[in-house]
Order: sequence, then C-alpha cells, then structure tokens
Amino acid sequence: MNNLFTRFPCRLILLCVVLLRFQSIPVAAGQFSPRVVSEHNADAYSMKTFARFSRWKDLKGDERAWSVYTYLTDRRTGLYPSGGGAWEGKDETYDFGLIRDPVKIINVYGTGYCDVFGPVMAGIWQEAGFGPARTVDLPDWSHVVAEVFYNDRWHYLDLDLRAAFRRNNGSLASLEEARTDASLWKFESSPRFFPMDDVAKVRAIYAKTSLRHRYGVHTSGHTMDYVLRQGETFTRWWTPQNDRWNHHSSYHKKESLIKLLETEPKGPKSKHASFTVHTHGNGRFVYHPNLTKQSTDFADGVYDSANVRTGKKGLTLEKAGEGFAIFEVRSPYVIVPSVGDLKKTDDDKQASVIELNGKGVTASLSRDNGATWEPLTIKKLPAVVDLTEQTAGTYGYLLKISLKGKSDEEVVLSSLKLTTWVQVAPASLPSLRKGINRMEFRSGDHYGLQTRLVEYRFDSSDETSFFKQMVIPPSEYDPKHRSLRVKGAFVIRATAAPGTKIAWFSAGGSFATFQKQAAEKTRNSIAYSVDGPTNFKEIYKAEIPTDVEHWHYNAAREIRLDQPAETIYFRYVGDPAVNAVRIYAHCIENNPRPVPAVKITHIWRENGERKTFSTTLEKPGSYEINVAGDPVDDSIELTVPTSPLRKQGG
Repeated sequence: MNNLFTRFPCRLILLCVVLLRFQSIPVAAGQFSPRVVSEHNADAYSMKTFARFSRWKDLKGDERAWSVYTYLTDRRTGLYPSGGGAWEGKDETYDFGLIRDPVKIINVYGTGYCDVFGPVMAGIWQEAGFGPARTVDLPDWSHVVAEVFYNDRWHYLDLDLRAAFRRNNGSLASLEEARTDASLWKFESSPRFFPMDDVAKVRAIYAKTSLRHRYGVHTSGHTMDYVLRQGETFTRWWTPQNDRWNHHSSYHKKESLIKLLETEPKGPKSKHASFTVHTHGNGRFVYHPNLTKQSTDFADGVYDSANVRTGKKGLTLEKAGEGFAIFEVRSPYVIVPSVGDLKKTDDDKQASVIELNGKGVTASLSRDNGATWEPLTIKKLPAVVDLTEQTAGTYGYLLKISLKGKSDEEVVLSSLKLTTWVQVAPASLPSLRKGINRMEFRSGDHYGLQTRLVEYRFDSSDETSFFKQMVIPPSEYDPKHRSLRVKGAFVIRATAAPGTKIAWFSAGGSFATFQKQAAEKTRNSIAYSVDGPTNFKEIYKAEIPTDVEHWHYNAAREIRLDQPAETIYFRYVGDPAVNAVRIYAHCIENNPRPVPAVKITHIWRENGERKTFSTTLEKPGSYEINVAGDPVDDSIELTVPTSPLRKQGG
C-alpha cells in the first residue's frame, strides 16, 4: 500500500478537487424520463416502480414470489441465458466488470448466465422491498442460484435453469430442502423445472454439493433517467438494427459465446431458443434542434451556456469575445456501436455521431460531468464526428461548442445534430397483444419528481478517475490490488447539474468483507453531509451475515433530502476496503418550466401487414390500442417536436 499524503503534494490534491462550475441558468424543460407502460409489462424505471406492477403489488408470500418469478422466466417478458454476461468499463476484475444491476439487466441487456441471474434475482427481491435475499453457489456444479426470504424461511428461485421447488403443501421450498427431500423432485413435466437438464443427474449433484452463501452481489442505483428535449426523437426497436450491441473485450475470450454472437442475427441472444421470443433490441436518440431565434429549442435543450444567443442564422455570440453552449447526451441504455470484427473493436463505428455546421466554432467533449474536456478534431465545416472510441460502452457525455470572435453573426453554429445508438432488452418494452391494449404514458422518477441525473462512478483501478472529485483522500490506496484497494476514510463531492439542486440520491459502492465468523469485524460505511466536508450523517454501516463465503459485496442507500442541495459530500470508510464508488444524484430544477407535449408512435405487424398508431399527449395519461390480430411488435417512438417561438399574448 502507498500513503497518499506522501505521493500527492498538497498543490496536486487541490488541483484534483477543483471542479469546473457552470454558469447557473434555467435548464431544459423537456420530458423527464418519459416512458410508455403496457399492461403486459412492468415499469422497470427502478425496482420501486417494478414493485408496483398490478400483477403482484397486492400479493404476499408464495403468490408474490411465483408471480414475479414466472414474469422473469416468461418467453415474452423474461430474461434469458446466453452463456455470457454483460460487461462494462475497463476494470479487469471479474466482480467489478460483470453487470449485475437488476434495472440494467431487465431494461438494457436482458441476458446473462447463472452468476448474473442468481444475484439479479436476489437483487430484484431485495431492491423492490419484498425482503432479504442471498446468492447461493453450488461448487460441485459450478452453478449459482438465488434464495429469497419471507414467512420466516428461504425459498429457491433459479432464473438460469428455470427451476423452483414446491413442498407437498404447494409452497415454495428452499435449496437445502431440495437437497434432502426426494419428494420435491416430481415436476419433470413442468416448463419451469429444469427443462433443458436431466433431472435425475441434477438431483444427484444437488444431494452431494456443498452450499456457499454470498450477500449483496448485485449492484443497485441505476435508474432509467433521461431528458427528451424539443427537436429530439427516441426510437426503440424490438429487433436488432444492423449489428449493434455493447461490444466488450470480454466477449472475445470464450469460443462458445463467440459462435453464439456470430449466429444471425448477430449479437446477444439466448442459447436456448425455446426460452424467449427475443434476441436483443436497439434504440436511437436523434437530437436536431432549431438554433435560430425563431425557435425555443435552444432554451429548452441547452445544458449550460455563457455569452451566446440565438440569432437569425443560428447560435451566435451575445457580445464579442468568447462564449460556449453545452449539450448533454444522457441515455439510461448503454451506448453501442455498429460492430465490425467481433474479435477487435477498432473498426466499430457510429455509436454516437455529431453533425455540425457554421463558422468560427470548435468542439470538445467531457466524460466526467465537465471536470475535464477533450478537444475534438474538426478540420472544416460542415463536419461529421464519430465518437465511438470515446462513448461506446458508456451512458453519456457533455458536448461543448465554443465560439470566438465578433457578435454580428460572423461566428455562428447554424446546425447541430446528435445521433446516438443504444442497446435495449426488448422484453422490457411496452408490448401489444390481440384485443384492447391499455397503455399509460408516464414521466418523472419513482417519487413523482421531474428530475435529471448526474452520475458519479469512480473506477478505483484508474488513479486519475478516482481522484477527480476527491476532497479528502484515503490514507491507503493501491489501484493494482484485486480486493483491497482503498483503506480508511475519504470524502467525495457531488454537485448538481447547472440550474438545479439534488433532491435525492443513491450512494453505494463495492466493498471487501471479512468472511464467516470474522464477518462481524467488517466496518465499511457511507455517510453524507450538505454542510461541507463535516457533520456527516451515516446512512450505511456494514452488517455482514456470518455465513458469507466471499470477499466481495455491494451496498447502496437511497436518501431523499428534506431540502434540495446544490452540493453533497460523501464520506466512505474502507474497513477492510472500498473498491468502487457509485453515486447517482437526482436533480430538480430551481425554476421549473412547463413540459412540452410528446408524440407517441407504435408500429407493429399483423399477418405481415404494417400497422401504426400515434397519439400526442400534453401530460401523463392513458390511451388504448385495439389490435385485431396477433401482433408482432416492431418499434415505439417518442418525439418532442421542434417548437417555434411563441409571441407574447399569443
């Protein structure tokens, strides 16, 4: 380990904590987290909204567990095993790169294998507020499952192998009971009782294997937040669009997975075709605002700006000198490229593309909420800039357009278009069925607030990234250590988006733990303060069960503030260690503005014939779609049209 006070002089530490502060202006009105929810699909904006689904919100015990489980293993709404997991980021440690966030798996990926689905099933149960849950390893079969807790006992639910056990009285059984009670192995004809396995062989393995328990294997905090602005359209398809998916280097290492990915349609899909009707889907954001003074698009969609105004030809300087406008690209779905050669990534393309025209303008990009900026190479205008290398595998960035010169429109941004592709799990989309389909347009977060997200994710394997928002560094830090990277207390600062304050947040991270009886000595914790780096209020303190048998776990806490705050300080304590930090700050406008109308378009096919339904809604509400035949869903599109400048009194 290294002592950071000796490695970083005070001057460098101060540089690490200096944040670029934006000029406060009213932020975009926009549509905040707009989504359409079908009566057939749960609202998975978060696990709190997932818990409110009509099928199970009023159920308890076995009825609720079975309802949730059958939904997650259904051919149209469920998750599916692919033989590989979703990976994000550059951290090569397995426990930190593999995605096990329930909201991401349900909405973005839809796929995994047992060491994803065990933690995800446990995470869904726990984060939905249904009760405790745990991940269980079966070492003799290299298999991982979940157990959920209610009615004073554990219950086995296996998403990967599609299996659950029932006692003689019909109630759901635990894994330990399945190992010892032969009467539970009588559902060979059930579609949710090891449909792809030899039940006799499975029973023999279960009888002899040991069990190892893990807690907090899933991560949490991700929500489906984004802002749809005037001049922006978001389209999602139930099927792949030209070989687009999250192309992570981990996918190149397993021949069976490579073969599956290269099978048409290329990309992630189930290794058991009978488990799902889906493969993977895609989405596309297209933001093309009118930047002239004849429209309100700029005021609605700009993230931050200084010394610029809309003019006759586009965006120009308000006064001679320098000015800028910052636009945000923020997706709740992972940004993905059009994949070239599966075994390399340097020929991937079109993850996010900028098209701009004008004169006297330059551009730069930030991947850390504006703390640092990377200049973009623009040789001449008009220009098309492919940002695949910078943005693939991420969830967004800030684009700064800088203007320098006179104020008489000799410097002008006349046109801007941002096109960003994402990966979508089609089972999560608002599907149609034959007959009358009741749809509901919703917006806002699970508190009913119109918030936008600022995400702080710190990769402790990357020293530069880890210290960007650091106010007080830890006493010991070793980015190369696998399990004990950050020891002791440290403080991080999170700041709201321009023109907003933080209304609520989720603060969490990855931690190391002592195991078995020694688990009681684990003292990791999280605290926060709105008064500066002092007077911290503890929101999480480790309480690790003494049957835990793994060194790693995740934990997070969600807090809604009594009063929104512009800045929050978070103190983490690693005892034995913190290995990753995840902070999701949900920000509410200082000066809320009316939200614009949204146009919703559904496209599907009946007997091969293309069908379309469109409606425009001024506010959240319900509508119906009458489908005569058996539909095949194609796409759903949300559009906030570009808006002309409204005259006073008109």
